[in-house]
Amino acid sequence: MPYSRSRSRSRRDSIIYTFYILVAISALIMVVTVLAFFPPDPISQIQCEREPPPSLEASCSPHALDRIGGGDWEFDTGRDAQNYGMSRTQCRKAFPKLFVELEKVVEARGGKKIGFEELEEREWREGMVRGLVHRGQLSILNASSMTHTFTRAKATLSSLHRALLTTSSPLDPHNNNNNTNPLPDIEFILSTDDFTHGPQPIWTYSTRDGDDWAWLMPDFGYWAWPEVGIGSYTSVRTRMAEIEQHQQYHQGGKIQKLLWRGNLQTAPDLRGKLLDATRGKSWADVKALDWGNAEDMKENFLPIEDHCRYMFLAHVEGRSFSGRGKYLQNCRSVFITHPLVWREMHHAALVSSGSEQNYIELAGGGGTFKDLDDVMGTLLDRPELVERIAENGVRTFRERYLTPAAEACYWRELVGAYGDMLDFKPEVYTNESHVERRGVTFESWILDGRVE
Repeated sequence: MPYSRSRSRSRRDSIIYTFYILVAISALIMVVTVLAFFPPDPISQIQCEREPPPSLEASCSPHALDRIGGGDWEFDTGRDAQNYGMSRTQCRKAFPKLFVELEKVVEARGGKKIGFEELEEREWREGMVRGLVHRGQLSILNASSMTHTFTRAKATLSSLHRALLTTSSPLDPHNNNNNTNPLPDIEFILSTDDFTHGPQPIWTYSTRDGDDWAWLMPDFGYWAWPEVGIGSYTSVRTRMAEIEQHQQYHQGGKIQKLLWRGNLQTAPDLRGKLLDATRGKSWADVKALDWGNAEDMKENFLPIEDHCRYMFLAHVEGRSFSGRGKYLQNCRSVFITHPLVWREMHHAALVSSGSEQNYIELAGGGGTFKDLDDVMGTLLDRPELVERIAENGVRTFRERYLTPAAEACYWRELVGAYGDMLDFKPEVYTNESHVERRGVTFESWILDGRVE
């Protein structure tokens, strides 16, 4: 009898084992069938079939398909603010106002392509760099002397290099040169000065109406600005957010004054008018800085992140644009400025009136600041208006158009739009033997600044 029970139990175990084997085989067949009819996304395969570099890890996450840019993907600040590898489709969807200045310069050329001779005719001045992008790799062909702007060049080209390395989609519409990088090969000249002159095409930090030769690029501050005590852009944004969070929960709000610090000498007339308009006002904390005077700097200098402690932030242009502007717009404060002459890459997102208003534009040309007293009186009497403008500013700029992701998107769009306008194929080699390449790789140049 015990033997019979044992044999029965053994038969039952065998049936259960067989059942599990059949279930496993059925599951395997189902998986194979699904893969046959719904193969993995080819872009995701290209990016993720090898171990990705850190810059592409986000694109190889479980949400990689969403990040490619189709379907229901939407920009999310918490997830995407520092995603340097967004596709062109994602960039266009997330930042619809970001590329306005590029569209303007393309339109201004009226279909006329950029010839190699235009680069050759460009007057070579202090602070210029001539570069080459080939299959997504940046090389430096020439660099003029840069007495005061060498760190600008290094910062600017570092940002461009990063944007090239994190290019994500080989199926991008700009992929017209039959390689796995979606961006065209280009040869370009950029200037690290505050502004440029025409008529030949050049990449520059800021443009005005009529500067039809100027291709607007992100400025050096998106990397770092050590000369004025500003560290990396991402670290500044982090510190600003931390200060404002601490104020909200522990200090009971911001200082209800208009703050400005800056060098008077870069625009003595314009900036002098701001000093005149705010002198003796209880609502103003406005002071010029003397960078050569240690005592003055000790007393009046304010770290850029501490600007976020103030509710109202004045912005005044200098020789051209003012590099502090984008930092101020990272604060949950009211950004107040005269009518701007010089444009930066994010300025198309500025809204001066209506429900979406995200800054205050003072009346009158020439930056007279005559209406500043009345404007400040209105703002101090209407905290709900102040709150709305400040919140709109954060939502528009800190959480979208001034994110590192937006900067990387802009760089790639610049390369693509500029490349589409070239009527020549950049030469990679010095002669037909295809042995010696022109210039030096960016990785070498960034270390010693040599182009030979």
